[in-house]
Amino acid sequence: MGKSWDLRIAAGRAGVAAGALLLAACGSAEPGAADGGVPPVGTGGPFVSAHRGGAAYAPENTLMAYRNAARLYVDDFETDTWLSADGVPVLMHDDTLDRTTNCSGKISDHTLAELSACDAGYWYSPGQDTTRVDEGAPHPARGKGVTIPTAQALFDFAASFRGTYRPTVTIEIKNFAEAFRAAEVLVPMIQASGIKDRIIVQSFNPLALDRIKQLDGDIRTLYLTPSALGAGVSLTYAALRGHDFVAPQSTSRDLDAAFVERAQALGKQVVPWTPDSEAELQRLSEMGVDGLITNYPGCVLALQARLPSTRLLAPELGSGDVPLCSD
Repeated sequence: MGKSWDLRIAAGRAGVAAGALLLAACGSAEPGAADGGVPPVGTGGPFVSAHRGGAAYAPENTLMAYRNAARLYVDDFETDTWLSADGVPVLMHDDTLDRTTNCSGKISDHTLAELSACDAGYWYSPGQDTTRVDEGAPHPARGKGVTIPTAQALFDFAASFRGTYRPTVTIEIKNFAEAFRAAEVLVPMIQASGIKDRIIVQSFNPLALDRIKQLDGDIRTLYLTPSALGAGVSLTYAALRGHDFVAPQSTSRDLDAAFVERAQALGKQVVPWTPDSEAELQRLSEMGVDGLITNYPGCVLALQARLPSTRLLAPELGSGDVPLCSD
């Protein structure tokens, strides 16, 4: 790890501490967008996308996570969507309920009303980049009313910010088998959201993104690719089909500064997923990428000297805190 990175992380933490003292003097314990605050000005760098809302700091893909992400002034709320049995887009990464909730079975087999009865914070444990079923771990979100939200609820939350802080939403179409149907449900919702210019649709399925563009060419699209496919493939397809962002896996061998320059010359933004360690975030930031999708958004915000809070864990989850970055 380079000295410049260490110094910038230290500067970010020092700025947070100074801000906390100032707020205490003014009678306020926490800054935050939800309180109508103004986002701190940092040193620049890639935009910060909170993966699943910042899954290390709050139950993934829940409104608690997105409220917490807004409190930290992340730039983008990243999320995943599946259709319920009655055709409502709900926020969940897996196609089943078992890993993150106290319910079981496929999302597509349950109505919205049935899904709303599940505890979406049931298996969350602070500091995990991905929620895991672990009876031995602490589960502070259990029984706190954390539910599976709809895509509409997240759009409405993002739209509520109309001042200096105006976060975007990046929403993923997960279901390959029903990708066209999901696109056809999402597009009218995005058009009616009032923040169409702040919503990005992403997918590993390029045909889903093509369908979005067919339905509304003004909706921005992001093509996700795994390292096995490589970054170059994502750029070639995005350039041919008019997609706006390329999101190669951060470990892709052909993801380097030359690739970033080539993509940007073609008018494409590069947003790797999902770097979580300080070293990896440093490497990608210095490469000149446009954005970073991470479970530890506070780590990038500290790098950029614009982390506004001494606390990372969602306030609803009691005392204690979580690591700033992954090990």
